[in-house]
Amino acid sequence: MSISPMLRIAIAASLALAAGCEPAPKGVAPLEQWALDSNPRRSVGDSEESDSATFVRITDARVLPSGVLAVADGGASTVKFFDAAGVRLAQLGRNGRGPSEFSGAITLAAHDSTSVAIWDPSLMRWSVAGPNSIAATSSATDTSVGDAAWVHAGILVRSERGFVPDWAPALLKALADSGSKARVAFVDDSGWLWVHRDTGRREWVAYAGSNVTSASALGYVVVPAGLRVLQFKGSTVLGVRADSAGFESVLELAFSRPTLALSTAKPALAPPADADARSELMVAMRNAVVAQEMHWSEHSSYTARADSLSIEMPPETRLAIISADARGWSGVGIRAATGFSCGMFVGISPPRGWGEGESSCGW
Repeated sequence: MSISPMLRIAIAASLALAAGCEPAPKGVAPLEQWALDSNPRRSVGDSEESDSATFVRITDARVLPSGVLAVADGGASTVKFFDAAGVRLAQLGRNGRGPSEFSGAITLAAHDSTSVAIWDPSLMRWSVAGPNSIAATSSATDTSVGDAAWVHAGILVRSERGFVPDWAPALLKALADSGSKARVAFVDDSGWLWVHRDTGRREWVAYAGSNVTSASALGYVVVPAGLRVLQFKGSTVLGVRADSAGFESVLELAFSRPTLALSTAKPALAPPADADARSELMVAMRNAVVAQEMHWSEHSSYTARADSLSIEMPPETRLAIISADARGWSGVGIRAATGFSCGMFVGISPPRGWGEGESSCGW
C-alpha cells in the first residue's frame, strides 16, 4: 500500500511525539522540543491584582505588532489594553447594542500595528479599537476588518496572516486520516502552522511548507497544564489559565525557535462546492444542538464525547467535539472522504466572523 508524502509527515510527527521520552522509531528523527521560559514574559489578571486588572470571563486575547496586549472580557463586555510590563493602558466598551458597546462573547483580531478588530457574534459586527478609543464599526460582510476562521478535516484554523497557506489543507486532511485528535490550529505571523497532537492540547507541533504538496514538522512546545492557547506569535505563545479560585490570567510565554524566512505561501483555494455535504452537515449540527441540550438537562453540563450523544449523522460523516463545559460547547461535522467540515459554537465564543449557534462551513 502506498502512503502519500503528507500522510508520512503526519505519522512521523505523531510517532516522534509519542508519550514521554520513548525513543523515536528507527528511521524517524525525533522532533526538537523548544522549551518555554519558566517565567512569563507578561502576565495580567489574577486574584492578587487590583479590580482593574481582573476579568469576569476572558474570551480572547491578542498581542498586536506594536507589542500592546488586548484582552477581551466577554463577561464584562469590555476590551482592556496592556503595555509590555503588563500595566493597563485603557479599558473600552460596555454592555449594550450601540457604538462602543458589546453584547456577545467577543473575540479579537489584529487590525494593524496599534489597533484590534473586535468581533461581536451577537450583533454580527466588527469594531476597530486601539488603546485610546473605538474608532469605527463595520458590518459582518466587511472583509477589510479583521480576519476570519476556517474549518477543514474537523480542525478549526485561526490565522494571523488572514489566510490559510496553500499547503495546509492537505496536511490537515492527512492528520485527520492518521487518527489525530487535533481540533484547533493556528497560523502564526511567519506562516507556520501550529497543531496540537494530544487531547489535553499541551503539545503543539509547528509545521512549515514550501509548496502546495510539501510540508514538514519543525519542532514542538509543551505548554503548562490548564493553559488555553489563544495565539502563537513570533517566539511566544499566548494563553489563558485559571487559578484554584477561578480567577483567570493571560500569560505570554517565550521560547527559542529557529529563524526562517517569512513564508511565501499563497492562500489555499476553497474546497470544491459540495452542496449536498453542506446541507447534510448543517442539519446534523442542528440535531447536535438538540442532543447537547438533552445532555445538559440531565447532567447540567455539555459533553465533550460525541459518542455519548444520541444523534444520527449522515452517511460517511462524523461529529467531533472541540470543547464543552457547563456554559457551552463547540463541535464540527466532517465529511470523511473530502474533509469538508461545518462548525457550530453554542454558549461560548465563536471564531472571528462566525455567529453563535449558527453553522459555518469550510472556508
